Amino acid sequence: MTKRVVTPKFGPLAGLRVVFSAIEIAGPFSAQLFAEWGAEVIWIENVAWADTIRVQPNYPEYARRNLHALSLNIFSDEGRQAFLKLLETADVFIDASKGPAFARRGIPDELMWEHNPRLVIGHLSGFGQYGVDEYTNLAAYNTIAQAFSGYLIQNGDKDQPMPAFPYTADYIAGLTVTSSVLAALHNVQKTGVGESIDVAMYEAMLAVGQYYMIDYFNGGEICPRMTRGKDPIWAGCGLYTCKDGYIVMEIVGVRQIREMFTILGLGHLLGTEDVPEGAQLIAHASPVGPVLEERLDAYLGERSVEEALKLLAELRVAGAKVLTIPELESNPQYKARESFTQWKTTAGRTFKGPNVMPKFKKNPGKVWRPMPTHGQDTEAILGDLGYSAQDIRALADKGVIKTGGAPEKA
Repeated sequence: MTKRVVTPKFGPLAGLRVVFSAIEIAGPFSAQLFAEWGAEVIWIENVAWADTIRVQPNYPEYARRNLHALSLNIFSDEGRQAFLKLLETADVFIDASKGPAFARRGIPDELMWEHNPRLVIGHLSGFGQYGVDEYTNLAAYNTIAQAFSGYLIQNGDKDQPMPAFPYTADYIAGLTVTSSVLAALHNVQKTGVGESIDVAMYEAMLAVGQYYMIDYFNGGEICPRMTRGKDPIWAGCGLYTCKDGYIVMEIVGVRQIREMFTILGLGHLLGTEDVPEGAQLIAHASPVGPVLEERLDAYLGERSVEEALKLLAELRVAGAKVLTIPELESNPQYKARESFTQWKTTAGRTFKGPNVMPKFKKNPGKVWRPMPTHGQDTEAILGDLGYSAQDIRALADKGVIKTGGAPEKA
């Protein structure tokens, strides 16, 4: 029988099959990466209502490209049977839900492994698969994960904490799922035994927020938040305002400190107790920290971004213009690396978005398919599992599945 669900062979993950049941950003972002790196990815959506991401006017066309769409009520009796049959053909299953939702509803890891002992299962939730019920079964989004992890309290301005956007916790959690699934797949190749991964969003954010909080756990020091975009600890690092825009820079290094102090008229401080010979960084808390910031603000405020960046280049100080979104398209580095790409939506609209990242030299990823419609590939997917046209109609009539239009050709 000719396979109806066809994915072109490309990328380092060609031949891998990933199934995922998740909405919005975090779990689907992990699946998106798999799909862009060559895996065949099947997106399961609820029959009664589609993924809530579909209400967004543009983002879904980027976030759901390269996918095959199956609309299935997983937790009905017949839907569970179809789901488990699908997992027999898969290498990976990813779900994003409130705690152990699949186990609570009769589909624990052990049942999935009965049907496919090599299956890698990636569970993503806000607070993990186990713990205290008060937390484990709670819903979580970007801001909840940031707040609970200690990440949010470290961000914002000195007068008020602010969450990092857009949706930082979702993307960090998605990357965590992807990397941990790949690690588990490596082990499956050696042992033939599947794995279950428990990714809690708050723990992913705890890991990326560790830089300053380690000082608290090992000395009781709590790092202050930023002031006007400046690094909380080090002077000469962070955001600065020029006449026509913003730059960021990091004055780090013996030579950089020496030459910048000389230009700013602070050369007399070099070699003193406050700026000892060999100093590579200047702390805000030091006596000269506020003086350095005041001089930098005044000096850069009188110059254009171009003039400021030219000076930083001469001093070998790392720096960059803070680009506006329209500036990204015309930036020569973006053009040279083809950081944006275009494709056609199912409606025939030309659509533009970020290209596949990272760039694999020998097995590049690619965008080969637009976001599918709700249930677009249901008939093809079930047909490949051995369901007849009559079986599929019966399931649709019962509301177990939703069928859609014809799938795109690979």
